[in-house]
Amino acid sequence: RYVGVILLLIWISGCAAQGKLVDTQEQLMTGCRMLGVISETADAASLSTYAARYLMLNTIEKRALQSGATHIEWLHRTDHAAAARTYRCE
Repeated sequence: RYVGVILLLIWISGCAAQGKLVDTQEQLMTGCRMLGVISETADAASLSTYAARYLMLNTIEKRALQSGATHIEWLHRTDHAAAARTYRCE
């Protein structure tokens, strides 16, 4: 029962950020403007580590898109926390 709810939440949250950001590295962003760093922690109350990690990463991607980012550089990604630097390339 809970598995179905979790899968539905993951699917819904994944649709918003899917395929719009380009993964990159800092040295490739010389002609782009850095927007900032976004960090997030996983929800410890989540029913599974996988779901918490997926939702955490998706939240960062959504926030990056809301800020106008076109590219994202992941600084670190663990099961408990993640951070990414975001860029806008014209």
